[in-house]
Amino acid sequence: MSIEEKAKQAPNLPGVYIFYGPNGEYLYIGKAKNLRKRLKSYFSNSSKTNRKMQQLLQEAIDLDFTIVENEREALLLEANLIYTYKPKYNVMLKDSQHYPYIEITNDLFPTIRITRNKIANSEYFGPYTDANFVRDLVDFLQQVYKFRTCEKDLSKPIRKPCMDYYLHRCEAPCVGNITHQEYFEKCILPTKNFLKGDILSTLELIKRKMKIHADMLDFENAAKYRDLLFKFEKVMQKQQVVVEPWRNLDVIGQCKNVFVVFRVRGGYLVGKLSYEMEGDLKDFLFNYYIVNRNEIPPAVVSKKAVNVENLVVSRKPMDEVESGLLKKAMINAQESLQHIQTNLEYLRKMQEILNLSKIPIRIEGIDVSHLHGELTVASVVVFVEGNAQKDEYRHYRFDTQSMDDLAVIRQLVLRRYSKHSLPDLIFVDGGQEQVKTVKEALKSIGKDCDVVGLAKKEEIIHTINGPVRLPLDNPVLRILVKIRDEAHRFANSFHAKLRLKKLQQTVFDQIKGIGSKRKEKLLAHFGSVQKIKEASVEEIAKVIKNKKLAEEILKKLKGESS
Repeated sequence: MSIEEKAKQAPNLPGVYIFYGPNGEYLYIGKAKNLRKRLKSYFSNSSKTNRKMQQLLQEAIDLDFTIVENEREALLLEANLIYTYKPKYNVMLKDSQHYPYIEITNDLFPTIRITRNKIANSEYFGPYTDANFVRDLVDFLQQVYKFRTCEKDLSKPIRKPCMDYYLHRCEAPCVGNITHQEYFEKCILPTKNFLKGDILSTLELIKRKMKIHADMLDFENAAKYRDLLFKFEKVMQKQQVVVEPWRNLDVIGQCKNVFVVFRVRGGYLVGKLSYEMEGDLKDFLFNYYIVNRNEIPPAVVSKKAVNVENLVVSRKPMDEVESGLLKKAMINAQESLQHIQTNLEYLRKMQEILNLSKIPIRIEGIDVSHLHGELTVASVVVFVEGNAQKDEYRHYRFDTQSMDDLAVIRQLVLRRYSKHSLPDLIFVDGGQEQVKTVKEALKSIGKDCDVVGLAKKEEIIHTINGPVRLPLDNPVLRILVKIRDEAHRFANSFHAKLRLKKLQQTVFDQIKGIGSKRKEKLLAHFGSVQKIKEASVEEIAKVIKNKKLAEEILKKLKGESS
C-alpha cells in the first residue's frame, strides 16, 4: 500500500503521524486535529509548490499514525517523539553552540554533573552560556550541600569513600553515611531550589553557619564559610546583576530567524543563548520549552503574548526593567544574525579563493601532539558555519612510539572517516606533505573531500594544487588560524592530562615508604600532585610525620616534571 493510500485511510480523529525513510528512520513527525484531513493535504495540488514537502514525499517510503484523545495530547506526544528521534525534516532549534546543562540524575542517590547531552530520565537546569561559570557554580554548590558528583554504581558494595568525603565535599552515600531521604533533603532539594532561582536561601544558610561557628570561637570553620561567600561573589561577578533578586524569568528577543534568550535567575543573568530556527515565536516556544524540555520559569517575556496550549505562555513586559531586558535581547538577536551572515560570507570567499568544491559549512581540523614520540595523541575539532562545536570534539590515542606525524595523520584519517561521514573541508596543521597524506588516506577507503593545511611559520595555506598566500588580516586566513589554534590547544590539553595521569600513577609508587594510606593523606590534604610539588618540606612532613620521606617526595616530584 502506498503512503498516499495510507493517508486516505487515516481516521478523522486527532493524533500524531510519522513519515519513515528507507532505513526505517524518522523523517518527519507531525500532529493534527484531524489526521485524514491533514495527511491528505500532503498530496493536494497546493502542496506541490512546497519544496520541503515534496522532498519529504520523495524520500519517505512508509507512513504511520497514532490516535490520541485530543489536540493537547497530540502536541505532547509529538514533542516527546521529536525530542527522542530528532527527525530530519522537523523544524529544529539550531544552537550557535552546544550549551551546557547541570544534570541531576534519577538515581536513588542522585549525582550532579555538567553535560551537553540530555537523556530522558534525568532532571536538567539550564542551558547556560559559559561552561567555566557552570563548573564554578557546581563546585560552589557542592561545597555547600555536599552532593556526589561521581559515577560510582552504589548498588555494589564500596569499602571506603573517595577523596571528596575527606575534603568535606560529599556526604559519602556510597558507604552508607547518609540515608536516601536525608541525602535528598539535605543535598539535592536545596540545590534544585538554588538552580531555580532561590539564591538568597543559600546565602542566608552560609551566613548563619558562619555566625554559629564564630560564636563558638570555632574560627577555622567560620573562615571556611566566609571563603564560600567570597567564592560565590567571585563566581557571580562574571554575571550581570540585572534586576531585584526575587525575579526569575526568561526574556526572548527575535530578529528574523534568530532568537536570543536571556535567562534571569535570582536577579542574575545566568545565560544569554542564541538559536536559529525557521518559524515564528510560537514555533520557538514549542521547540525550546516543550521539545527540548528546558525549564519553564515563572515568567516568559517577549514582544507579543503567545500561548502554546497553556503549556507555555509568554507575555509582554510589565515594567521598565522587563522592557529594558527585552530591548537588550532584541539587540543581541540582531547582532547574532549579523554574525551568522558575516560568517557565511567569509566561508563563500573561502570556497572561491581556495577553489573548493563546496561552501565549507562544516570544517573538521586535525592536529597531532606527542613528547619525543611518547604518549602520541591526535585531536579532531569541529566548526560549523565558523563556530566551534565543542561537543563534537574527539581525541585519539596511538600507543606505538615508532610512528612519525604523517603516519599518525594517516591512521587518524582511516580510523575516523571509515566510520564517520566526511565534512565539507578537512583542515590539517601542516603543509603540502600533510595535505597529500590526508588525501591519500581518504582515497584508500574510497572517499574524497577538500583538504587544506596551514604552515605555522609564514601562515601559508596549502591545497592539493599548491600554496596560497593571503594577507595576515584576511578573514579567510583568520578562520583557518582559529581552527589550527583550537586543534592545537585541544590536542595539547589532552596530552598534558595524560602526562599528569602517568605521573600520578607512578611517582608515589617509586618512593619507598609511600603506601596507599600516605598517598591518600597527601592528596586529601593538598588536593593534587601539583599542590604537593608546590609545598615545602615542612608542610609535607607535617602530614606524613616523616621529614626525610618528605624531602624524597619533593625531590622525586620535581625531578619527574623537569
